[in-house]
Amino acid sequence: MLKKGEIIGLDIEKLVYGAEGIAKFNDIAVFVPDTAPADKIRAEIISVKKNYARGILKEIIEPSPQRVKPFCALANTCGGCQWQHINYQEQLIAKKKIVEETLDKIAGIKIPVNDTLESPQTKEYRCKVQFPVSRTKVSKRFLAGYYKKGTHDIINIKHCPVQPGIIDEVTAFLREKARELHLSAYNEKTKKGLVRHFVYRYSATNKNFILTIVINSGKIPENIITLCKLVKEKFHRAEGVGVNFNTSGSNVILGDKSRLIEGNNSVTETLDGKVFRISRDAFFQVNPSAAAQMFKEVRKIVSERITAPEVLDVYAGSGGFSVFLSDLAKHITAVESSESSVEDGLANISRNNISNITYIKDNADIAIPGLASESKKFDVTILDPPRKGCSEEVLKGVMELTDKFLVYVSCNPATLARDMKVLSEKFRVKLVQPVDMFCHTYHVETILLAERIS
Repeated sequence: MLKKGEIIGLDIEKLVYGAEGIAKFNDIAVFVPDTAPADKIRAEIISVKKNYARGILKEIIEPSPQRVKPFCALANTCGGCQWQHINYQEQLIAKKKIVEETLDKIAGIKIPVNDTLESPQTKEYRCKVQFPVSRTKVSKRFLAGYYKKGTHDIINIKHCPVQPGIIDEVTAFLREKARELHLSAYNEKTKKGLVRHFVYRYSATNKNFILTIVINSGKIPENIITLCKLVKEKFHRAEGVGVNFNTSGSNVILGDKSRLIEGNNSVTETLDGKVFRISRDAFFQVNPSAAAQMFKEVRKIVSERITAPEVLDVYAGSGGFSVFLSDLAKHITAVESSESSVEDGLANISRNNISNITYIKDNADIAIPGLASESKKFDVTILDPPRKGCSEEVLKGVMELTDKFLVYVSCNPATLARDMKVLSEKFRVKLVQPVDMFCHTYHVETILLAERIS
C-alpha cells in the first residue's frame, strides 16, 4: 500500500484532463503534474485515496521523446500554461484522447474523435488577459500576473509569450504608477485593499486594447481616475480605460457595474471578413484565430447537412455562431442573458448587414422551457454553454425543440459528456471535432454534432 511521503519510480502512460500525467503502481493510478507521456520519473506521494494517489515530480530518470524546453522562463512556476514542456503535436494528440476517453467513460459514447485542429497562432494568441494584483509587505511593490501553480501566490509576470507584448508594457507601467499614486492592492485573506485585477481585451485585428481596472470599492478614488488617464495618455493603442466595481468577498473577477473613464468601451475584431464588436465585459473567445476556425467548422457542419434551417443559438454571447451561420439559415433565434453581450450581438447584426437574427435577452433556463411551451421547432440547435455545462431545464427543452441536428460546443469535456448522456435519449452523436483554443494548456474546445433519432 502506498504511503504519503513515499518516493517511487513511475512510467507515465498518458496525460489526463487537469494537466496531470497518469501512471500505474501496483494497479493504483498515480497522478503527477509536470510530466509527459513516456517519462520515466521518481515521484513523491502527497496523498493516497482508496483507488488512486497523487504525487509530485522529484526527478526525471529518462525524459520522454515528447519533452521540449519551455519557451517561457516562468513555465515551471506559473500556473497560466501547464503543457509548455510537451511538444505541440503531442498536446494535440493528448486533447483528442482526453475528449474520446471522457465521452466513453462518462456517457458511454464510443466514437472515433477527429484529430484536434491546431491553432493558427500558438504564441501571443491570448487576447483576453485577467491579472490579479497584490503588493509586497515591506517594499510595497505592486505585483501583477498569474498565480503560482497550486497556490494563490502571484507570479509577477514581466513577459508572457502567449499574450500580445503590449500587455507586458502596460502592466509594467501600471505597477510603477500604482505605487507612485499610493494605491493599495486587494488582499484575498483580509478582504481589504483597493486594486483587485487588471483586465485586458486586445484586438488582434487592430492591435489596440481596452483596459479595465477592477477595484474593491463602490466609488472611484481620484488616484484611480488619474491612473486611467495616464494609461490613455501613455499608450496610443489604448482604445479605452475603465473601472469595474467588485466589493464581493468571492473570487469572481468582475462585478456587475463598470464605468468608462477614457476612450471607448469596446474593440473590434474581424474574423473571415465578419466584424465583431467586443465590449469589456461581454463574452468572446480568448483566441481569435482559433475562434474563426471554430465558427467556420460549425458553418461547414451545418451547410453540408441541411438547407435554409431554422436555427436556435443558445448561450449566443455576442453572436459568433449566429453571424457565421446567418447566410445559410432561414432564421436564427439567439438566446443570451448578458446585457453587454446582447448589445454587442445587436451591433454585430447591424455591422454585418444581417436581417435574420433575433435576440431573446433572458436566462437560458427560462427562455428554453418558454420556447418549448410554445411548441416551437428548430432544425438546428447550437449549444455553447459555460464551463459548468447546461442545466436540466435547458437539456429537456432542447430535446423538445430540436427536430434534426444538435451542435454542442464545449470548453469542458466532462460536462459535455455528462450532458450528452442525457441528450443521447433523443440524439445520436455523429461527429466530434476538438479545437485547440487554449494552446499549451490542458483546456480543449470541442464541437460535437448529434442527429435526432428518428
